[in-house]
Amino acid sequence: MKCIIISGLLYKLSDNIIPFLDKETDVYVHTWDMQENSRWVVKLNRYKKYCNQIKVIVEKPFFDKKLFSYFYSTWKVVNMVQDIDKYTRIVKFKPNVEGEIQYKGDIEYYFLKGKLQSRPLLRDVTLEECVFGTIHYKTLDERIFTGLPLGFKKAFIISEENLIAQMKELDAYLISKFGIDNYEGSIFWTKWFENRKVHPILDIDLKTPNSIAWQQ
Repeated sequence: MKCIIISGLLYKLSDNIIPFLDKETDVYVHTWDMQENSRWVVKLNRYKKYCNQIKVIVEKPFFDKKLFSYFYSTWKVVNMVQDIDKYTRIVKFKPNVEGEIQYKGDIEYYFLKGKLQSRPLLRDVTLEECVFGTIHYKTLDERIFTGLPLGFKKAFIISEENLIAQMKELDAYLISKFGIDNYEGSIFWTKWFENRKVHPILDIDLKTPNSIAWQQ
């Protein structure tokens, strides 16, 4: 069984998710109860025929900072996955990736290539402790990445109280480091993974059409 997790607002959710789905795939969604988001929640129903099941949680928003809302939403959806260890692959998917997505998900190959190319940096790291996505200058594009259950558990299985405290602590650290409070979210995500001993590795095949780098 595979698992797709979708978090945050569902604006621009499109059929580019269909190639990720099959009858051996469960979909878990956490999103926010906002008027303009409601029609996108309804749109989820059209994808039920493509997968095994879709489970959705919709909550009232309670963060002012967009970064916190999105990150909390991802934490929430990982923690709602039932029996996470039964899945052979987990893909984190952000709805607003527009256009056709090039994706193979051959994480075993990406891990081997990364381990050989950076030897011995990954000598004591296992495939299960990594996540695989697009990397732009040391940071992981958080919109789409793939991993195994252990990586997601290491990153996101934490109490809500500790999550919020550590989010705010990390945010304060990055603001002090860069001197601005509107740094790119990918820096936050990458540093969070680093702190939780989860290792981002380049997905060589992944191309997201509305990525700035891909458009150039």
